[in-house]
Amino acid sequence: MRARPRHLVAALLGLAVLAALGLSGVVPGLGPSTLLGDPGAAPRTSATTVGPATPSASGTTPSGPLTLVGLGDSVPSAETCGCTGYVEQVGQRLGALTHRSWVVHNDANGGWTTSDVEDDLGSSSTRGHLANADLVLVEVGANDFDLDRVDDQGCFPAAGSDCWSATIAGLRDGLTRIIAAIHRVDHRPDLRIALLGYWNVTVDGSVGRALGEDFVLGSDELTRLVNDTVHQVAATTGAVYVDAYSPLKGTSGTRDPTGDLLDDGDHPNASGHTLLSTAVVGELATPTAVAAWHGAS
Repeated sequence: MRARPRHLVAALLGLAVLAALGLSGVVPGLGPSTLLGDPGAAPRTSATTVGPATPSASGTTPSGPLTLVGLGDSVPSAETCGCTGYVEQVGQRLGALTHRSWVVHNDANGGWTTSDVEDDLGSSSTRGHLANADLVLVEVGANDFDLDRVDDQGCFPAAGSDCWSATIAGLRDGLTRIIAAIHRVDHRPDLRIALLGYWNVTVDGSVGRALGEDFVLGSDELTRLVNDTVHQVAATTGAVYVDAYSPLKGTSGTRDPTGDLLDDGDHPNASGHTLLSTAVVGELATPTAVAAWHGAS
């Protein structure tokens, strides 16, 4: 066999010395993973990871990320905003509260109805996301309604009106099935599901007012009816109900949300999404929830 060149022998000896120093702690941060690459490193994914883990008060960092999944229509998808939507913002805020990183899968899509979300729960991609979910946010239902009848005085008052009764029943049953389907995928007892209502199921602010008083009254009545239905489903299924009405409209409904909506008057802008994320975190940030997500030290 041909003798190895001296410079190659020297290089190999040098690497051996560096590895020994790294393992012994003489050279901080230099170890097998630095020299060779970490074969156990997690593969890259297309999911958004937010809220990088920071040391907890005890000085330790719980291991592993937590998972948030968003389901619903164009509001949670934030596809028209050009901003960080409330789903992703919730992941960031919970990261700061729990000292854990959060992987966010936003599976919401513009124009989707309750039936669309229910159908999507059969897809392998969404099921894969839900299988490891710690928190699921669901906001859907506005697209279920024939909004051309919002200003029809024959549909006033909205509660009890034949104009909406069948759709309201479908919304209630659809949301109940969605929650049951999520639990069939993710069996963990500590999974949390949050259902969001709406500030308006159609346009609001200056855009809504331009359509007349009947439109303003009718859309507000229908929105309150939808929110009552979502709240009832949350109560009967053990989900968390998040009030999206008060942050943008005020508890009395007199706040003007124009500044928190895009020019279409239909979707939240950056400040609107911040208001929604604050409402979600406010409902979730109970001592027990944070403690459970904080994990063992």
